[in-house]
Amino acid sequence: MISIVVFSENYASSSWCLNELIKILECRNNGQLVLPVFYKVDPSEIRKQKGKFGVALTQHEENLNDNMEKVQRWRTALTKATSLSGFHYKEGYVTIHYSSMSYRV
Repeated sequence: MISIVVFSENYASSSWCLNELIKILECRNNGQLVLPVFYKVDPSEIRKQKGKFGVALTQHEENLNDNMEKVQRWRTALTKATSLSGFHYKEGYVTIHYSSMSYRV
């Protein structure tokens, strides 16, 4: 009924996590609630695929050079997940992202 995705700075280095994210977003299309938690990583870093996320995805591209479609699906899923309402934990406080508004608690 609900999936909680915890994005950490090394999340994109795991092909297993990326494959699970695709499945979770498919379940969302069937009515499942998906709640992203951004643990010490900025959602914009994931959305723009910068920093460690960009490095990890580039590494996947090099390792899967004959399967670029898979890496592109991972990129799309990461971008889609960052547009969902969720929580952003950053050094001592939590920001709740809901639609276009943010609240710090």
